[in-house]
Amino acid sequence: MSIADLSIWNPVTCFAACAGVYVIGECLSRLTKGNVSSLMFASAIFLFGFWLNILPDNVTSAPGLAAAMSNFGVGLLIVNLGTLIDLEDMIKEWKTVVVALLGMVGVVIGAFTIGAMLFGREWALTAVPATAGGTIAVLLVQTAANTAGRPEVAAFAILVMSFRKFIGMPIATYGMKRELTAKIARGDFSASAASSGKTFKLPDIRIFKPTAKASNTNNMKLFKLAIVATVANLVGLATQIPGADAGNYFLNPNISYLLFGLLFTRLGFLEKGTLQKADSYGLMMLGLMLMLPGTLAQVEPMDVVEMIVPLAGLLVIYSLATCVVAIIIGKLVGYSPAVSCAIACTSMIGYPGTEILSNEVCDSLDCDDETRAKALEYIMPKMIVGGFATVTIASVALAGVLAPMIFA
Repeated sequence: MSIADLSIWNPVTCFAACAGVYVIGECLSRLTKGNVSSLMFASAIFLFGFWLNILPDNVTSAPGLAAAMSNFGVGLLIVNLGTLIDLEDMIKEWKTVVVALLGMVGVVIGAFTIGAMLFGREWALTAVPATAGGTIAVLLVQTAANTAGRPEVAAFAILVMSFRKFIGMPIATYGMKRELTAKIARGDFSASAASSGKTFKLPDIRIFKPTAKASNTNNMKLFKLAIVATVANLVGLATQIPGADAGNYFLNPNISYLLFGLLFTRLGFLEKGTLQKADSYGLMMLGLMLMLPGTLAQVEPMDVVEMIVPLAGLLVIYSLATCVVAIIIGKLVGYSPAVSCAIACTSMIGYPGTEILSNEVCDSLDCDDETRAKALEYIMPKMIVGGFATVTIASVALAGVLAPMIFA
C-alpha cells in the first residue's frame, strides 16, 4: 500500500499537504535568491509526489478550494486585478506601455509562424499566455486543455510559466545595465539633467460615495466585488458570438471582469485591492494555485521528457521575437534597443521580479548614491509599468482570445 492510499487523506490533510508543498517551494526559491520560482519547485514536488504515489491524485481538488475557484474565484480575482490598474501611470509611461504591449505581438507572431511550424499549433499557442502572462492567464489555458481532455498540454503551460524567467531575467538584467551605464556616461542623471517631475492626473469620475466605515466590513467589500463580477459576467456572456462554439465571445467574460474592475474603481464603487483589504487575497490566491498542479497527476514521466524540446525551443523563439519587435517599436518612440528589450521581457518576469531586478541592477552600478537613486527612479517605473501592462492586463485578454483557439 502506498502513502497515497492511506486513510489519513481527507480535505483537511490534503489542504495541509498542498499548503506545505507551496511553503517548501517558497523556501527553496529564497535559497536561490528568487532566480528559480517557487512555482517551479512546487510543481516538481507535486509531480514526483504523484509519480511515487506519495500524494493522492486528488490532493489538490479534495480541499474544495479548486472547485470554488473554478466556479467563482477566478472572476473575483480578475475583477480585483482591475482595481489595481493605475491609468495615470500607464499614460505617463505611454512609451513603455506601447513597447511592452507590442512586444507581446512578437510572441504571437512567433507562435503562428515558426513556433507552430516546428512544434505544432497546440504547443505553440499554449505557450503564448504562459510566456507572457501570469497565473490567471495560464489557468484560462489550462481550463481549455482540460476541457479538451489534454492534461499534458495543461501541464506544459505550467512548465513554460515556471521556466520563462530563466530567459527573461538575464535579458532584462543585461538591457537595464547597458542602458543605465550609457546614461551615466552621458551625464543624463546629473543635477542639471533632472526632470521637472510634472505629475499627470485624469479627471475624477467618482460618482459613488465611500461606504461608511461602520458598514465597510470585509463582507461588504466582498459583496461589492461580487456584484461587479456578476455584472461583468452577464455582460460578457451576452456577447457570445451567434452560431459559434461555446466559449467564443465578442467580449470574453475574463476581459469583461478586468474592464469592469477598472471602471467601477474609477467610479468609486470598489476600492483598490479589494481582496487585500478584505483580508481574503491570500486564501483566494492559494485556492487559485491549487488549480494549477492538478493536471500533473495525469502526466507520465515520458510526457515530461517529450515537453523538454518544445519548452526550450518555444521560449527561445518567443524571447527573440518579442525583443526584435520591441527594438523596432522602441526606435519609433525614442527608446534604445537595450531598454526596449528589458521592457519587453517584463512579461516573462512579472512583479515583484521587475522591482527586485531593478534594485539589483542599480545597486551594481559603479556610481555615487545620488546617481544610483536617479537611475533607479528612471528604470523602475518602466519595468513595473511594463510588467503590469503585460502580465496583469494584456495577458488575461490574450489568453481569453487564444484559449478557445488552441483546440479549435
